[in-house]
Amino acid sequence: MSDFQYSERTALITGASSGIGKRIALDFAARGSDLVLVARRRDKLEDVAQTCRDSGAQVTILVGDLTDVEFAQSVPALALKAADSIDFLVNNAGIPKHKQIYAVTPDDLENTLRLNFMTPAHLILQLLPAMLRQGSGYIINISSVAGRMPPPREAIYAASKYALSGLTEGLSLDLDGSNIHPAVVHVGPIDTEIWDIAAREETPKYSGTRFSPSIVSDAVFECIEKRRFEITVPKRMRLAIAFHRFLPGLVRRASAKWDPVGEEALKKARAQAQSAD
Repeated sequence: MSDFQYSERTALITGASSGIGKRIALDFAARGSDLVLVARRRDKLEDVAQTCRDSGAQVTILVGDLTDVEFAQSVPALALKAADSIDFLVNNAGIPKHKQIYAVTPDDLENTLRLNFMTPAHLILQLLPAMLRQGSGYIINISSVAGRMPPPREAIYAASKYALSGLTEGLSLDLDGSNIHPAVVHVGPIDTEIWDIAAREETPKYSGTRFSPSIVSDAVFECIEKRRFEITVPKRMRLAIAFHRFLPGLVRRASAKWDPVGEEALKKARAQAQSAD
């Protein structure tokens, strides 16, 4: 543990019922922070909240779907009503979208962009005045390696994460000198329920190494305590991002060969396009 003062401060964490969000919530509670936790599944969120309370934290839960605009826009006011201040905003809630572009529907596009980008942006905009009044704050956006280098079958997901990463970069410029610190954590394959959702959408299933959510939580606290702007986990993904930055064409060609579209998928897409004409 560092000497950073977490007690008498409150963290608002979205997507806190499982996986990365749960781990971050437990670690904030262990450091002495109070919490406002947001997620869809009441039973799982209650379990996380109780574990945090057992660590001595005061916890408020807000149950709802952050793709619901009315609920999402109510969260900041409800959080500020429950807590004296929101000192840490962790935008963690997100949805995967592992589909070839031919299979993406308008609803897929809307829901993915809303949860992965629009909702975090709205939360930031609505909480920013309170952070300015109190003279400090931390905004941590959980993005993805896909927000720096898009993999095959994830064009919409990558677009949403590119937007979130770009927003964070813009915030770092606009908030310079404000004592409000924005940061982004780009995550690779983390062992969460997101893979179960992706596997239901399209094959092939991911069969590589999955890393513990704790490495993401550790990165969040490093961003806070060392005022880091950007961290990528696991560390080996930093090299992949560097290759993409300096040799983008080579990386795109390699990615296309690693997970090709396939002639059958193209035939199916063409047939569907012709039948819709």
